Amino acid sequence: MWNPFVMSTLAVPAPPDPPETKVRASDRYSLPIVRAIVKRPRLTETILGRSRWGNIFAEGMAADPYVAYEPIVADGPVVWSPWYQQFFVTGYDEARVALSSDAMEVATQREVVLACRPHSAMSDLSKALFRRFLLFVDPPDHTRLRALVSRTFTPKRMQQLEGDVERLARGLLDGVDTDATVDLFAAFNAPLPIHTISLLLGIPEEDWPVTVEVSNALVDYLNPFPDFDPEAVDRLLREGAELLDRLAEDRRREPQDDLLTDLVHAEADGGRLSRFEVVAMAMFLMFAGHETTSGSLGLAMVHLARNPDQRRLVAADPSLWPNAVEELLRYDPPLHVDPRAAREDVEIGGVTIGAGKRVAVLLAAANRDPRRYEAPDELRLDRDDPRPISFGHGIHHCVGAALARMQMRVGLRVFLERFGDYEIDDDTIVWKEHPVLRGPVVLPVRPSSR
Repeated sequence: MWNPFVMSTLAVPAPPDPPETKVRASDRYSLPIVRAIVKRPRLTETILGRSRWGNIFAEGMAADPYVAYEPIVADGPVVWSPWYQQFFVTGYDEARVALSSDAMEVATQREVVLACRPHSAMSDLSKALFRRFLLFVDPPDHTRLRALVSRTFTPKRMQQLEGDVERLARGLLDGVDTDATVDLFAAFNAPLPIHTISLLLGIPEEDWPVTVEVSNALVDYLNPFPDFDPEAVDRLLREGAELLDRLAEDRRREPQDDLLTDLVHAEADGGRLSRFEVVAMAMFLMFAGHETTSGSLGLAMVHLARNPDQRRLVAADPSLWPNAVEELLRYDPPLHVDPRAAREDVEIGGVTIGAGKRVAVLLAAANRDPRRYEAPDELRLDRDDPRPISFGHGIHHCVGAALARMQMRVGLRVFLERFGDYEIDDDTIVWKEHPVLRGPVVLPVRPSSR
């Protein structure tokens, strides 16, 4: 039985009991084995280096994962790997089918992770938050939650927020010396999206440092190959849940013009989010609105530096920015893998995926499918109809996609106006070591020497 924690006079409401989700014995043991192997580079190379595709966890893959995708793609758009005990989907059309199929589910993958240490050592509160994150919930709960949160991400609210994002972006860059080398990740890419989502939710500015810490803790928590301190992550998630619950209760009494108020009062088919669901949804949006957008901004800066002709193209014609953002997201998305599990037999791309089998949809590979795109490995900001699959597809299509696009469009435009021509030495970039998320975590940018 879950015992709600108490701090001061506030208690986050108890979540519902954990769902009855069966985890196959093979999955329960396979993930810890893979985790143990990945933690030992020599062992990883010895074992996985013998596979047809080589060691996809090899050193240097974080800097260029596309090298690892090449042999997978060569074997077909849907292929089974006995080494990794899952199907890989790399084709654009096949990825769309897999992500929108009623035969696919996400809850099983979630429970596999929660069944293994260190996730299994997390508090009941942390596990319950994980189980209510929209990305890891199947219908019918997903249908209800999605309907409620979708009513809060309106075009009108995004339009109202655009001026605030530009103000935040310019304010951050005001503190940057554009005549010196500066780490743009720390100075701009990380703070802009977390400040934006905090502002959107209605979190007071004095509490923004808390949202940063909580979002960073969620990055550790949502890593399937983790190495984190469960007690430290529990403490931060508890602190974030308390903050959000206190603010949500304030909005119930005194509504304001912010997203948290919308979540508290959202109604669909006569139903509303429970008190705990409001906290979980707000925390999920905090993470989703921060981590992937900071990665998108960094990846865009890297590729615009590597392709100065494309940078000059969009600088000369700002009307290209909406299309340029789509192409940048296609060329290198911040989320490279979208996992699923088959709840029943399903055929995709002429391949039968059996019930219970795990599926890794490689979004980044699908975005470079030559059957969908001409010269897919080239960055073309004026490409006709880039339309990437970077935000997913089907019922789990990113609810905050419009917000992410707007932040990229505004943030990158303001960045280029301030920096103009700039350079990045590839060997100075520190890349995120994560099997799913991609982006630079140290990004030294300097003025152009030309």
